Amino acid sequence: MLLALLCVGIFLVQLDVTVVNVALPAIRTDLTTTLAGQQWVVDGYMITLAALLLVCGALGDRIGHRRVVLTGLTVFGLASLGCGVAPTIELLVAARAVQGVGAALLLPGTLAVITDLYVDRAARARAVGIWAGAGALSLPSGPLLGGALVSGLGWRAVFLVNLPIIAIALPLAWRLLPHHQPARQHARGRLRIGKDFVGANVTAGLMNLVGLGTVLVLTLYLQEHLGHNAFRAGLELIPLFLPLSLLAPVSGRITARYGPRLPMTIGLFFGAAGSAWLLTVNDGYADLVPVELGLGIGMGFLTAAVVNAAVASLPPDRAGFASGVNNTCRQAVGALGIAVYGAVVGQPAGMVSGLHTLAWLGSGLWLLALAVTWLTLHPHTDDLGGAGGDQSTGQKMRKMVERTR
Repeated sequence: MLLALLCVGIFLVQLDVTVVNVALPAIRTDLTTTLAGQQWVVDGYMITLAALLLVCGALGDRIGHRRVVLTGLTVFGLASLGCGVAPTIELLVAARAVQGVGAALLLPGTLAVITDLYVDRAARARAVGIWAGAGALSLPSGPLLGGALVSGLGWRAVFLVNLPIIAIALPLAWRLLPHHQPARQHARGRLRIGKDFVGANVTAGLMNLVGLGTVLVLTLYLQEHLGHNAFRAGLELIPLFLPLSLLAPVSGRITARYGPRLPMTIGLFFGAAGSAWLLTVNDGYADLVPVELGLGIGMGFLTAAVVNAAVASLPPDRAGFASGVNNTCRQAVGALGIAVYGAVVGQPAGMVSGLHTLAWLGSGLWLLALAVTWLTLHPHTDDLGGAGGDQSTGQKMRKMVERTR
């Protein structure tokens, strides 16, 4: 039940990245704002989230992740209410920024609680896979749920829908979250940053650079080039989002058994193939399906594995810091990917020509991430308990000694 509750936290954070996009035209009409105002409704949330992830992750290590998660749920809920009743675009943008503060507390906090809860690395890897799958599930849910809410109840509903969820989650979190006594001081030199930590975060950043950039240009291609409406375009992106959400738990199990390098390698190969398939895109939706499948399968295998690799490479009492760095890399470099990919397809040569250029760029970056993975990461099979995640004799003996004490 606690794992499900933590999954609700990441689902809400990721959902509010995408659900607002389909509400922007209605917001512009109702609040009589400009294109810049629409952009700030998105950026007010994203910039605050990306800027505070590292700080909030380290804060959890200092004051306890229970407090951080409870505060994050409270702030996120109050800010969602503020967004839903905002009478002007300025107040809506301000409420979105506060919502980003709540999200920055929740995202590393929920992952750090999982690290505290699952001491065994194999069990932790499987749990992180489920957590990552919940976050990935929000990607297809955002456009579909947002379209339904805006059509039926208006744009304010995309924010107010968070309130009943948080009304249930907050008392459960108060009851279920463990009381964690944070470590107040750390031995000098213990937080040594190794190449595993660096490699996992570089790969995570490259994954989001190509992944989020490709999602943007595919959405633009479907709506602006093919003329499909937002709801139809959301349905047409399901071949990308569905394997992403379904394979994250599978990646967690593979990571638990063999270590993170194997699922990362599989994911990077599929990602490179999907990007390379952009060379075949000419006209029509059918050309995009192999691209979407390659990207979805690739990121499905990658996400849980890179998160596990980053968290496992630092001591458990620095889980918040590790999560904050990993999520900051993914968010910040992902935003760079959106800017770069958008600029390429916006060139005078045309969108299809831009997609062909991005095929070379994307596949090259996937292969670069593959080289980084093999140069920096180790399989970690011993650390994860070996085949099947079984504990070694030494691990069992240590636990017996702890119970005796």
